[in-house]
Amino acid sequence: MSEDIFRIIYKSKAAHAAEVMLGHGHIANLLATARQRNQAADISGVLVYTGLGFFQVLEGPRPGVQSVFESILADRRHHTLAVIEMDFAAERRFAGWSMGFLGTTRDLDDRLNGVGLGPVGGPESLDQLLRRTLLVLVDSPISMPWLGGREDGLGPALARRV
Repeated sequence: MSEDIFRIIYKSKAAHAAEVMLGHGHIANLLATARQRNQAADISGVLVYTGLGFFQVLEGPRPGVQSVFESILADRRHHTLAVIEMDFAAERRFAGWSMGFLGTTRDLDDRLNGVGLGPVGGPESLDQLLRRTLLVLVDSPISMPWLGGREDGLGPALARRV
C-alpha cells in the first residue's frame, strides 16, 4: 500500500432540486472549480450526480485531499454527507482524471465532461469512468461509524438497541 495515495469516498444529498442545480449552473461551476483545483494539487477522482445527491471519490496526496474535503464539508450545495471510506490506497483508480463526471444522462455527461475529461476522451472514456467508479464502490469497505469508539465494537446508538 502506498502512503502517498490517500482516498476519500463520500455521498451526500443535493441541497436543491435537479432543475436548480443544473439550471443555475451549480454543477458546471462545481466541476470547473474542482478540475482546476485538483489538477494543481495532483488530485484525481470522479463526481457522480444523480439528481438527488452526490457520490464522490477523491484521491492523491493526503494534505491536498484533506484540504479539498474540508472545503467540500462547507459547501452549501449539499448536506447530510456520509463518508464511505477514508484511508490510504494501494493505487489510484482515477489516474489522469482531475475530476470525471457521471450524471443522469449521457447528454449531461458529454456536456459537462468536455475538454480535459481524461486520458482517452469520447465514449470509451465515459465507459472506463463508469467501470472504475463501480469497482471502487464495490471494493470500498462498509463504513458504520456508529459502531466505533468502544472496544467491543458496539457504539452507543447500537448498544441502546441491543
